[in-house]
Parts: sequence; C-alpha cells; structure tokens
Amino acid sequence: MPLDAALVAQLPADMNVDVDGKAVHIAQTPFIKEAKDFPSFVKGAYDAHREVGSRIPVKVDASKPEQIEEWRKTHIPTLQKAGLLHTPPASPAEYQISRPDEIPEGLGWDEARNVKFSTILHKYGVPKEMAAELVDLQKEAMTGGFQAIKTSVEEGMKALKTEHGDQFDTRMEAAKRLTSVIFKTKEELEWFNLVGLGDHPGFLSVIMRLAPLAMQDSSFMRDAGGGGGDAAMAQDEVRKEVADIMSNPNNPKHKLYWQRDKATMEYIDNLYKKIPGADQKVTF
Repeated sequence: MPLDAALVAQLPADMNVDVDGKAVHIAQTPFIKEAKDFPSFVKGAYDAHREVGSRIPVKVDASKPEQIEEWRKTHIPTLQKAGLLHTPPASPAEYQISRPDEIPEGLGWDEARNVKFSTILHKYGVPKEMAAELVDLQKEAMTGGFQAIKTSVEEGMKALKTEHGDQFDTRMEAAKRLTSVIFKTKEELEWFNLVGLGDHPGFLSVIMRLAPLAMQDSSFMRDAGGGGGDAAMAQDEVRKEVADIMSNPNNPKHKLYWQRDKATMEYIDNLYKKIPGADQKVTF
C-alpha cells in the first residue's frame, strides 16, 4: 500500500525539488508517489544513500598538484580494494627484478639498474604483474638480437674457414700478432673489443689476408710497432724465429707447430711478448 497519508502530510508545503527544470513538490515526485510502503521507501532511500556515498568525484583542479595528490591518496585505494585496479608492491624491492636465466653470457645486464628500474615502477604505481611482463619483453629483445648476431658471426666464421682452408689456424694466429702492433693504447683496444669488432668475421677477413704479408715485411712490423733501437731488433728477431718455425722443416719446433702443440704455441706466445705493446691483444 502507498505511504501513509499522515507521513506525507508532514512534508512542508514549500519542499520543492527540481524536476526537468520545473519546481515540483516532493510529494508529487515518483520517489514518494510510487513508494509501495514505508519499509520499501526506507530501504530505497538507504540504498540511494550508499550509492551516492561510494561515488568517486572526478572534478579536480588540474592546476593544483596538491589536489591531484590528495585525490590519488583518497580514492585509488578504494578502487584497488574493489579489485578495479591492481595494487602495486609496498616497496621497490618487492618487484624482485633480476637478470633472466635465459639471457646468454656476454650480453650486458647491469644489476645496478635493477634498483633504478624498480624505483621508477614503484613511483608510478606499476603492478608487479606488469613489471614481470616488461622484463620478459626486454629479454625477448636482447635474446632476439643476440641470436641474429650470433648466427651472422657463425656464418661469417664458417665462410672464413672455407676461404682459408688448412691455412685457417696459421692465418688466424698471424692476424692476432698483427693486431697486437696495430693498437697503440689500451683505450683503443678496449673500445674495439667493446663494440664487438675484435672477433667479428668482417674484421678478421681483412686482417687474415694482410697478416701473412705483414709478418714477412720486417720494415712494416718495425714501423707498426712504433719503436726503434732494441724494440725494432726484438720485433725483427721474433719475426725471423717464428717464420723459421713455420717454414723450416729442419727446425725442431716446425712439426710441433703444425700439430698445434701446446708447449710450442706457448713458446711462440712468449716470443711475441718480448715485443713492446704485444700484451695488448684483440679478443678472438
């Protein structure tokens, strides 16, 4: 049954509300007229009260950062509690960012950046689930590029072995010796290795063709070494002895050299160490 007339009569005569731009007495609104009974009216009023109370205001003065920050502190936790937003970790450390196991050795991963990355994620309230996906994306980018480079290098080395045949090891050794006198400073060498050129087939293909000629030219090796006097004599003596080992069958180390005997190869290494600057080597 409708609301008791005695209750409706208690509403002041001037209690008007706006309905579609017109002032209407509240007793004439559907809210009152369509109420089935007093209990239903009270229940409907309370439900409306709760809905209004749970609404989140969206009018914020964007020119006032303090209002924006206050809105965030007040309302974002409400959305998170309702499951409408993911709740970020309580601290940067809880993201647990670390180097993925799938990243091959040799690919750079700066552990110090883990802390910086986690701090940025926490600053902007990024969910932990999203952080894991971002790390996976970085892993895919790194390993994909690495695989392409690795394939290119492997194919390049295969082509070099085909080109030089049974002379590959000898010319590779000669290329190492030549690079030891090309680079004058530690900084040059570090940069060359850092950018990945030291063992790149494109670089090796050129040096391996030049090295045998350069090793036979004492004047080039002397000039390339940049030294004079004792340094030049050391270069020339080493070149002669190594050339004799490689080409003279009567040399007791000749056969061992071509067998890649470990002691003989170490002996030659030690010979080259007598040349100033020979301790600077490109990574092969």
